This record gives sequence, C-alpha cells and structure tokens, in this order.
Amino acid sequence: MPDDTTDHANLRELIIGQFMLHEVQHHALQADPAQKPVVPLAHGLVDIYKCLHQGEFGVGHTIDHPEGFKQRLYQEVMRNSDSFEVKEPAVENVSGDGMLLRLNLRCLRHRFVDQVADAVEAVTRVCIESAQITRGSSARFFETLDLFKTINQAGEIVLAGHTFAFPTAVVDRFFFEMRGLMRRIGQVPVFSHSDDYRRLNRPSYRVVERSVLQASSLAVLLEG
Repeated sequence: MPDDTTDHANLRELIIGQFMLHEVQHHALQADPAQKPVVPLAHGLVDIYKCLHQGEFGVGHTIDHPEGFKQRLYQEVMRNSDSFEVKEPAVENVSGDGMLLRLNLRCLRHRFVDQVADAVEAVTRVCIESAQITRGSSARFFETLDLFKTINQAGEIVLAGHTFAFPTAVVDRFFFEMRGLMRRIGQVPVFSHSDDYRRLNRPSYRVVERSVLQASSLAVLLEG
C-alpha cells in the first residue's frame, strides 16, 4: 500500500480541487460563528464516487466502434458552441497523482473553434489510446473510499473559510448500499452523475490519460 500520509494529502487536495471547480460557486457563503459544516449542493456522494472511480480505473472500457464514438463526440462538442465560461479549465485532475484527467469539451470547442473536426479526431485517438491502458485495483479503490470517509468526517474539506461535509450517516448508508450492490452484481459498480451535478455543472468531458494527451496534438490544453 502506498504511503498513507501522501495518499491522505493527495485525496484531500483532489476533493478540494473538485469543490473549487464545481461546488463553491453554488453557495452564498456568509460568516458562520457556529462554523457549521456546509452540506454540498452540487455534489452528491455518487459524484465523489464517480470521480474516485475514474481516478482509479481510468477510462474503464474499450471503444469498440471508433467512428460511432467520434460522431457522438463531435455532436456533443458542437452542442457546446455557446456555453463556454472563461473560468473553466481545459483539464482537471481526477486522480491524486494527476495521471487521469477530465478533458473539458467546452474548452476544446472554444480553443479549436476553427478546427473542430481535427480536434475531435485528435480527442478520439487520445480516448482510444487511453482506453488501451489497463489500470486500477478494487482493493485500492475501496481503501480510497474509506479514506474519503475519514477526510469528510474530520472536516478537512475547507474552502473560503468554510468546511464542506456530507452528514456521516448519509455517507455510511451510501457506501453500505454500494457494497451491497457490488456483491449482487459481482463487480465494482459504475454510476452516472447525479441530477444536481448535471443541472448545476453541465458536465461535458472525456476521461483521458495525461501521458497520452501530452504526446498528442492537443498537448497545448495542458498549459492552462
């Protein structure tokens, strides 16, 4: 097992980074003398789970029909033509080591507005190559989930002077039910984003390996 202290710090910073991007702007935060924890609005536990799952297992599937994949990707990119916000990053980490990324398709559309077809072709290749990299350990993933529970309960997710935390009972119930589902289906479950996350954050991305993106014609997206 990797160094516990490093894992703890990396995971805490990962969750704080996700909340900086996708949570804190949805709150009207005010001084709270009682320092009560702020319950997330834009994240459900399923969204934390999804992030950690992507960070452990990567793309997690093969792309059997590249042309169909590319066509759907192009359609999604084009739907994002008028929805880009300057504050959005082109990529965001979903793993503590920074090796798994979400590639923002709104940013892609904005950065390659006159070369959309070429950019989509490049993303397709990056996704295909990323999908060929096998990674992930179920045991390590569940260790990460347990570590998140510890960080959440200890009140270590702090932004803008406020502690963000899910109620402990809610966390315990979610992971109890998730483990039960895993036993029934015989594998680690994969979940979609919550309705609240989709409504407030409008996710539009593909998960890619940093090393593959770095070696591609889209490496410029890593420069910020």
